[in-house]
Amino acid sequence: MGTNFFTRGTFEPEELGALKQVFDEITAQPWFDNSQENKESFARYLFDTFPAVHFDPRKHRSIIEVSARMFCTRDDAS
Repeated sequence: MGTNFFTRGTFEPEELGALKQVFDEITAQPWFDNSQENKESFARYLFDTFPAVHFDPRKHRSIIEVSARMFCTRDDAS
């Protein structure tokens, strides 16, 4: 992905695709509480925390996973 993620104020299709890929990867983890409410909350977190001009999937993936583990982990996950 050679796209510069810091040049515009709105998401381009490839940026949305990158954000969705991170969302899909995280929500597919066995520890993620995959309830509809949790998925919607996680999606809001992504859009609120990483607006288009600030989102870089290579840079932010680990931060996103840590946040998801803190707030979206299933009760029975080990």
